[in-house]
Order: sequence, then structure tokens, then C-alpha cells
Amino acid sequence: MYKQLMKIFYKENFSIRRIFGTDPKKQLGKTILIGLLILYAVGAILFTFGYMFFDLGDVLNQLGSINILLIYAFMYGTALTMMFVIFRANGYLFNYKDYEILEPLPIKTKTVILAKLTVMLTFIYLSTMIFLAPIMFSYFYHGGFNILSFIMFLFAFITIPLIPTIVFSFISLVIAQISSRFRRNNLINIILLFIAFLGIMYLSFSFNTIGDANPLLNQQAFMDNLSSYYPPILWFVEAVSNKSFLHLMLLLSVNGILTFGFVLLIQNLVKSTNQRGMTKLTRKNNKAAVSKQRPIIYSIVAKEAKIMINTPIYALNVGFGVVILFILGIGSLFFSDSIFEYLNLFGQMGIDFELIVLILIGFCLSMTYSTAISLSLEGKHFWILKSLPIKPKTVMHGKMVFNLILTLPVTLLTLILVSFSFDFSVLRSLLMMLFSISLALAVTVFGSIINLFVPKFNWRNPAEVVKQSAGAMLGLFGSWIILILDGLIYYFVTKNMSFEIGVLLMSLFNIILASALFIFVNKKTESLFIKFEV
Repeated sequence: MYKQLMKIFYKENFSIRRIFGTDPKKQLGKTILIGLLILYAVGAILFTFGYMFFDLGDVLNQLGSINILLIYAFMYGTALTMMFVIFRANGYLFNYKDYEILEPLPIKTKTVILAKLTVMLTFIYLSTMIFLAPIMFSYFYHGGFNILSFIMFLFAFITIPLIPTIVFSFISLVIAQISSRFRRNNLINIILLFIAFLGIMYLSFSFNTIGDANPLLNQQAFMDNLSSYYPPILWFVEAVSNKSFLHLMLLLSVNGILTFGFVLLIQNLVKSTNQRGMTKLTRKNNKAAVSKQRPIIYSIVAKEAKIMINTPIYALNVGFGVVILFILGIGSLFFSDSIFEYLNLFGQMGIDFELIVLILIGFCLSMTYSTAISLSLEGKHFWILKSLPIKPKTVMHGKMVFNLILTLPVTLLTLILVSFSFDFSVLRSLLMMLFSISLALAVTVFGSIINLFVPKFNWRNPAEVVKQSAGAMLGLFGSWIILILDGLIYYFVTKNMSFEIGVLLMSLFNIILASALFIFVNKKTESLFIKFEV
């Protein structure tokens, strides 16, 4: 029965049509285009991590500490698993959508859980391997390739996500249990998930700041300290670097026993939480309904806000960059010295501190890609939107306004606070605000074009749109193209001109780009809406 379930689940989650959001037989050209976009996204990750860790591997090899790359691999794999599980374990295990279909069938709960867990782990392994591949390439390139060591790594890699999956599945369940007791459970769920995620980030930075020595020279102490808290790290390093069969067996046996015990333990929890998830909390409302007429754009923005609040994974992924900016702004008032010291590490490369702040703002703005997926989130209800007496371009304008409302207030507030904390000049502060506004406009309109060309309406879970769709990947990584173009303008201009002129020209480029893209959206939206099939 497990094999039969797995065939169904894999077909449902990993078929070409599910991944690409279109039927390759009917739309071959579009499928090829989306495939190229996915390759671009994966390539962007591999190049970014590859460039960073290839140089790091060279330095560590010269210091005789190449094994530290294995710690990086283990920690990145663990951190990615934490983020994936805390966001999605509840939907995969404790409140899955097809519970009503599976429960009456003569299938053991243990079998269903094992199949669901396998699918979740498959997603984790695929995404984690993309991030770990550049690290391991650097390790085997600089440290020397050994086939036995590589085989040991492949087996040891299987164990990395298992314990974090167990621990953070329970954390995800606790968050879901707490939020389910409130009527506005989705909003409470979003807040608790943000707190948990920021807590993980804080602990990561805390572990990574041991002593005052140079971080590269202090990595051995970091390894020893972390291994004392979490022995599987040491087992992983020993298994791969020293080809220790004993440590590999420790990894496989301990993780295997814990995973098997986890499946047995949560059977009753899965049943009870799924049954409880079928109930809805309501309250008596004695207020009479009042009909209010509001501007169309206002109504679209309000609708987008409601979708975000009711879709925690959407709010978490799209709102993460905004939250980081807000924390940076508030933190600069109280921890300006620490923030300056951390960010100014890049200053050693001859980069102005103000430019470092702009780069950080740029990456955070690129993470707020609601326009790249908001149309897709209409799902099977998109036909209602098409049938309304509203121009398609007005719908897109409303979605753009919503994205700007998400980003601009927090971004400008952050810049004001950071400028005050680090004593930026008034001229530089104003130019940085102009650049942030222009970049937000360009990224927002660019996201709308992406969603118009690669929509995905045939989803069963919003996570497919937010995390797995071509729109989401291109919304995030495609925005980096704008940042790269801005960087090239700044690089060539500031060779002979000032920082202020460079930022001004980047802003003008973004404004021109946003205007051109906006005109394109106005001209093409209606014809594209007609072609959409739900």
C-alpha cells in the first residue's frame, strides 16, 4: 500500500504539469520557457553559493581547515530543513488537505504518515542538495576527490534533515495548536511562525560569534563547541573526511531509530489534529451588515491583504524581507555599533557603507514578490475575477499598489532610522530613498509581467504557488537582474564620478525601466487575461 500511495503522491507533486503549471503537450513553447526560467533560478543559486564557497575553500585549505566546509554543509542543510519544516510540516502531516479522502480508506495511519513524510523529505533533499552542491564541489576540489569519501557523503547526507524534521515538526504542530484556539488563527499562526523563524536566525548568529578572533582562524573552536551540543555534526565530519564507517553507522542508526519512533509516536496526533482542523471557530455577531461603496483599487488591495492574512506561507515568504528591513531599522537605534561592524565586513572590499545598506535593501525588496504570484493565488476562482466588470489592467494596478504598500513604508522608515543612527548626510539619505522607491517600482511591475506570462492556477495547496512555481522563482531571482544592472551602472559611473551621481543614475534607470514595463502591462494585460485557462 505504501508503494501505491507513493506513486499517487509523487505523480501529484512531481509531475511535469504540476511543476510547470501547464500541459507540455498543449503548450510546448511555454513549457520550454518555464524550464529555462527554472534552470536560471537554480543556476543563480549555484553561482552565488559556488563563488562564495569556492574562494572560502581555497583559504581554508591553505589554513589546513578544509573540513570546516563539511560543517558549513551540515549547518546549511539543517537550517534549510528547519525553515522548510516549520512552514510546511503542519500542511503535510497534521492538517493535510486530502484527509477526508484518505481516512475512510482501509489504509493504516502509519502508512499514510510514512508516505506523506517521504514526500516532504523528497522536497527537502532536492532543495538542500542544490545549496550544498557548491559547498561540496569546493570541498572535493580543494581537498582532493576520493570516491569512497564521496559515497560516504551521499549516505551521510541522507541523515542531515531527519532530526531537524522531527524536532521542527513538533514545533510546527505546537504553533498550529496554539493558533487554532483563536478565531483569527491564521494571523496568530503567521506571528508565531515569524517569531520562531527569527529565533532560529538569532541562535544561528549567536553560535557563529565565538570569541574575538578572526572567524577563519577561530572555526576549529566553533566546530568543537557546536559538536558538543549536537554530536551528529562531528559524526558527519568524521564519516566524510576520515571515511569512518563507524561514524556513518552512528548517523544512520540514530537517525533511523528516531525517525521510526517519530512515525509511531505521531499517529494519534495526526488523526486528532486533522479531525480538529475540519472544525471552524465562529462567533455571534449582532451587528447588521452595512453595504459600503469603495474605490476599485481600494477593494482589490483589501482583497489582497485578506488573501495574505489567510495564507500563512504566503505572508511568511513575501513578508520576510520587509520584516528584516524593519528589524534593521529598529536595531540600528540600539545596536548601531554591532550592525556597523557586521555590515562593514564588506567595506574591506572598498565598498561604501551606504552602498552596503542599499544592497541589503535591494535584496529585501526582491524578496517581496507578491505581484509575481498574487494572480496565480486566485486559483480556480480566477474566472470570477475575469467575469467582473473591471478592466484587467485595473486588477493588475491594484496588485501592484498592494506590493508597494507592503514595501515602501517600511523601507523609507528603515532608511530614516539608519540615516539617523549612522549619521548619513541629508543628500545621501534623500538619494537612497529615491533609489529605494525606484527599485520598488521596477521590482513590482516586473513581478506583474512574470505572473501574466507564467501563471499557475491549477494548484491544490498555496505552497505550490508561493514556493514551487516558476513565478515565485523568477520573481525572486529575476529581480536580481535589475540589481545587477544597477550595480553595473554604479560600478562604471563611480570610476570617475561621486557616490551621489551613481545612485541618482541608478534611480533614473529604475524609473525608466518601471515606466516601460508599466506601459507593457497596460497594453498586454487584457489579451493575456482572455487566454488564461483555469
